[in-house]
Amino acid sequence: MHEYSLASAIVNQVKQIAIEHKALKVNKVTVSADPYEMIIPELLQDAFKIIITEIELFQNAHLELLKLPAEIICLECEFKGEPSEEGDKEFAYNFKCSKCGSRDTHLNIRHLTIESVDLEILE
Repeated sequence: MHEYSLASAIVNQVKQIAIEHKALKVNKVTVSADPYEMIIPELLQDAFKIIITEIELFQNAHLELLKLPAEIICLECEFKGEPSEEGDKEFAYNFKCSKCGSRDTHLNIRHLTIESVDLEILE
């Protein structure tokens, strides 16, 4: 279950951000990932909740996961965006370019990213 290690890494990063900003509380953490990160949202949510149970700074914090659409880079026309088709009979992940129709494409993997952190800060 790599979701637990991902949730742990998120909490550690956010904890550092909160300390840097002298935050009293973390309200919400928003992260994004593409479909090929193979993240099961429910497991990530559960792992996050387990990890934060004993961390006062994170009491009642919410984790939001934004699922990014698949994205390819076409080696023929340099298009970067969503593929028009996923796979074909011969190749499991041979995507088709939406612009020129080429199957000479690569996945543009976008790893799990912390997009935003909503903190409660004493002013």
